[in-house]
Amino acid sequence: MGGQNMCDTHLILKRIVTMLHDGLLEPGVHDWMHFLGTSRLEWACVFTDIQKAMRKYHNPNFTVSFDCASPFLATANGQIYTNNIMEDRSKWVYKMQPSVDDKKYCSDTRSFKDGVLQDGIFDEFLESPISNKTLMKDVCIYCPGDLNKNKKEGKTSWDSFSYAIQMAHNVWMHINAVQEANRLYDQDIYPAMLVQEKNNRYVCRDIIDAIFSTSERGVQEELIETFSRFWTSIVGTRGFTGKRAINSHTMFNNLFEFTDESTDIPQKQDEPELDESKLDELDESNDVA
Repeated sequence: MGGQNMCDTHLILKRIVTMLHDGLLEPGVHDWMHFLGTSRLEWACVFTDIQKAMRKYHNPNFTVSFDCASPFLATANGQIYTNNIMEDRSKWVYKMQPSVDDKKYCSDTRSFKDGVLQDGIFDEFLESPISNKTLMKDVCIYCPGDLNKNKKEGKTSWDSFSYAIQMAHNVWMHINAVQEANRLYDQDIYPAMLVQEKNNRYVCRDIIDAIFSTSERGVQEELIETFSRFWTSIVGTRGFTGKRAINSHTMFNNLFEFTDESTDIPQKQDEPELDESKLDELDESNDVA
């Protein structure tokens, strides 16, 4: 699933109901549904709700999966995951900051966590199995005067493996955040957009369960339409709701909390520049698909 299915819960549910009644989601026919480019923690919970309801009432083998490029895009933009914010009835986000990049750390044998906290680079840092084995000098490889692979002295202290280490850390942090979001959701700790408490209280998972608890298509479609306003309040992976979609760069900024939004991160001189027009072309091709 791509394009509009990445940001429109109403459309997703209608499409699944249609496929269900066309016999396309019967056990052994199609047991797997994959969604492209999904980064929001709230949507990880929505997909779990759909998977649980489908397994409970229709197809015990049904699996929902999704992919995400954010850990890699973050590193390419000089960012590293430092923590997650998942408080009850709030916006759930991955917290990110500009990572350490200073040649003075090229011989620093402190652990990465100790170095960034002791020197005040980060106020907090949630460790991963990757960062737990990483020293400051593993990220800040180049010393003053060192030449990079292009036989030039660049401004950055990072080499290619510095990126690989931090990408691996970001991937682990992202997966762990998705798992933790689902654990909290199961404990009735909700992200704000998945619970409605203004008039009658209802939670996203209860509505989705009700939709798939019946085999009558008319009832399912009526339930989807009844809660149409609720679906439009669930912000999509591109930063807006329903049919309001924006490009990947604005989506990226909406997904993460930055400690200093005005920070100007210089382009690493020894790394190729990111051609952002290619990302725009990719977005357009996904929308067409």
